[in-house]
Amino acid sequence: MKAGGLEDAASIESLASLEPYGMVVLRRALGAEHPLLDAEWVTSNPAARQMMPGAEAFQGLSVRDISTTQGEEFTRMVLRWEKLLEQQAQLSEDVSYVVGTRRIVFRADVLQSAEHLVVWLRDITAEREELEALRRSRDLFQRVIHCASDAIFAKDLQGRYTLINPAGARFLGLRPEDVIGRTDEELFPPDDAQAIRAREQAVFEADQALTYEDRAMGGLMTWLSTKGVLRDETGAITGLFGISRDITARQRMEQALRESEARFRLVARATRDVLWDRDLSTGEMHWSTSLGVVFGEAPRQGLASWAWWRERIHPEDQDRELRTLHAVMSGAEDSWSNEYRFRRADGGYAFVLERGYISRNPDGLPERLIATMMDVSERKQREERQAHEARMVERFMGVVGHDLGSPLAAIRISSQMLQQASNLVPRQRTALGRIEESAQRVSRMTRQLLDGVLARNGGLSIQPGPMDLEPVCQRVIAELGTVYPGRVVQLSARGDTQGTWDADRLAQVLSNLLGNALEHGDAAHPIRLQLWDEAGVQRLEVNNQGGPIDPALLPHLFEPFRQGGGPRKHHPSGGGLGLGLYIVRELVRAHGGDVGVHSTAERGTTFALTLPRHAPEPLPQPIPR
Repeated sequence: MKAGGLEDAASIESLASLEPYGMVVLRRALGAEHPLLDAEWVTSNPAARQMMPGAEAFQGLSVRDISTTQGEEFTRMVLRWEKLLEQQAQLSEDVSYVVGTRRIVFRADVLQSAEHLVVWLRDITAEREELEALRRSRDLFQRVIHCASDAIFAKDLQGRYTLINPAGARFLGLRPEDVIGRTDEELFPPDDAQAIRAREQAVFEADQALTYEDRAMGGLMTWLSTKGVLRDETGAITGLFGISRDITARQRMEQALRESEARFRLVARATRDVLWDRDLSTGEMHWSTSLGVVFGEAPRQGLASWAWWRERIHPEDQDRELRTLHAVMSGAEDSWSNEYRFRRADGGYAFVLERGYISRNPDGLPERLIATMMDVSERKQREERQAHEARMVERFMGVVGHDLGSPLAAIRISSQMLQQASNLVPRQRTALGRIEESAQRVSRMTRQLLDGVLARNGGLSIQPGPMDLEPVCQRVIAELGTVYPGRVVQLSARGDTQGTWDADRLAQVLSNLLGNALEHGDAAHPIRLQLWDEAGVQRLEVNNQGGPIDPALLPHLFEPFRQGGGPRKHHPSGGGLGLGLYIVRELVRAHGGDVGVHSTAERGTTFALTLPRHAPEPLPQPIPR
């Protein structure tokens, strides 16, 4: 409608009837300094009055008067419109104000004539709210795809990328702007690009989203991809979208887990160990398949419980096993080992060796128990047989050693009495000397047997008293001189050699050590026996030159029935039972001391003793049976 059409009342009335637009008619204040600010409010239609509460009271008022009720912002807007209308006949602008918590927005179209000015009002609040919601959704979408760790992309029907997020571009080693507009043929090796296009063609043919695993970069990487079609408002397909996640690391972990589980099953079969696993959070307990093979019984499905296992432990072993587990779970240790009896399907019990590990959470609380059960019944039976046989041998040796004492004493006394006869011929005297020497050797062996039995049944007894060790050494050297004539034993004593010891037992120790050195040592070199005081402790060393002891034998040299040092070069005593050094160690320990040995080709073999100055009080000793 032209501006001239606003000059008559009929035209204004016809315009005012237009709905749903609001309309306000103002009469310009021609000749005034502010034609619009001083304009008169002529009329408004019902739609305008609904949009502008209180507008029915504005009729006949000037815009300046109305401005005083609407605020300074309204006045500034009117003055701005007035200035714009000086150069143009019409303008369009959005006007907003707040009602409660909601902002109301109008589109104001202003049309100016020679005398009047018409303002058309249209409520665009809903439209603005929809646009704002759309903008927020678009911003949220942009933030999501920008921050997502998965690759998100879209393509047109020609396969060109129309969208890709930073994560997807990073996989290609590019920036998003370097990918947009390009195709897979330009970005991937030919084989990979062909495979991708084949997958996408399947999506178009299915006309729905598909999820699949996609390999790329020559099969070095695996992606879990979901792709679907894009449509416009008419429903026509315009392209394709996709979301891909790099699952290469997960695939490798799953493969490693499968391989680990396979190795676990193979190990379980190879060792015939029974493995169990208990989840403390759920109470579930799982067993390896070897359970039925080893014990002849496996729990039925759903009955592999903690109670099932506990009930099959021997009643005498249950408390000890459960206390062991409770102590380990309550403490800081992560592993345990225990032996107990476990019931087989036939009702008999197997001895099992259990070794377990505790898995703990970050707070240190146990969350899982894993253990193996090894059937050691044969080993336990073998150990029991060996222990029984050892006890029988010790009893036999004790009986033999004890019962030989009296006849040996009679033989020696008789031999000594016969040697005193004056009418013996040399041959008779020689024979009696051999009888005496043999009886002495058997006496020494008998004493070793008795001492060995005592040592293995609780320790050798000692009767300590004040004594001087140097005279004891001299006496033992003199006694051995009659057995080893021509051999030299050098004694060196420094400092204090007195203490509270058992003189006879230490003489036995010295006799064994010196006899061993004389038998194994080089006859061309003397045996050196040294005594000295060291910080209040008595030290003693016996050294002989000769071939060294086999290093493999050294750790076992003080064990019973061990022969050391290789073949004897000088054996007037006729050898021994392999108990001499064992008895030496036990006698030294009975004195609270220690004994060791070191042997080299350069320095020979040296047995070193350390004795506290005062031996401990003796303990009651068991009587061998």
